Amino acid sequence: MKYGPKPRTFILFIKVICKRMKKCRWSEFLKSKACAFCHTAASQGLAVWLAMAVLVSAGLQEEEALGNPRSSYGLGSAGYLKETNLLYSLYVDTPESQWTDADKEQTLSSLLLAADYIEEQAAGYRCETQLICDWQENPELTGNATVDFAISDEEDFVDRLDEEIALWVKEKVDFSGLRKSYNAKGIALLVFVNNPGTSYAIVFDGVDNPKESLILFREEPPSVYAHEILHLFGAHDLYRDAEYTREVTDFVGTTYPLEIMFTVAGEKGVTYTDKIVNEVSPITAYHLGWINDAEEIELFPQLKRR
Repeated sequence: MKYGPKPRTFILFIKVICKRMKKCRWSEFLKSKACAFCHTAASQGLAVWLAMAVLVSAGLQEEEALGNPRSSYGLGSAGYLKETNLLYSLYVDTPESQWTDADKEQTLSSLLLAADYIEEQAAGYRCETQLICDWQENPELTGNATVDFAISDEEDFVDRLDEEIALWVKEKVDFSGLRKSYNAKGIALLVFVNNPGTSYAIVFDGVDNPKESLILFREEPPSVYAHEILHLFGAHDLYRDAEYTREVTDFVGTTYPLEIMFTVAGEKGVTYTDKIVNEVSPITAYHLGWINDAEEIELFPQLKRR
């Protein structure tokens, strides 16, 4: 998940009917930068009756919110995980930390491990795919950037970082040129930040910039790299309280307990720095376009890709 739950109940209830959905973040309310609807609703106290209505039907609201996830499948710069795809690595220095060559090489090691894992999983479904991401062999697939604001769990830095990324995908990475040069089907930007944090993907939902990206923080295991990369190509979170109903996530946990989109850990909750022990289930294979159908899609129609 990109964000944990915010203890801002009245804001959440306003956002239930906000057309911008996730666009209006808590930080925007603090800065009076929320969209006109949300800001007006908050200032006029409409949240009071909204909160009462939603609290009465909280269970129903949760069920309706899940099972209809947004998807980048076939839409953004990282559309189909087939044939050749590129991953561009951008290393970001912050006031707290700068990247050393040794640090970069460590991330590359994890990235290559994740890429090999994805290619092997695809082959298991008789789908040929190649992820080109080794910037030591292909120096045009990496770059550097700097931000002047702090990045930490105590700071509300995510909005500002997202704004910077929106500029970088326009100014620092030649998406179309690289794709043409490598005859690649897709391309995505990987933003590496040498600070602790929770990694997340920015996928195209049909509205925002179609140039897709993800943010990887320090000391993430290779399984997290694989999990987030797969998001860019259409994979969905299959763990509880994320995108699908409890019925679906419980089924996944029982049937495919090591599914990479359900967990990034192995048996007994162990994560590894030198291997990935998780699997790609038919559900995720279907979302990635490796297969055209799966029994689980018939069983749970909410899994059907859009």
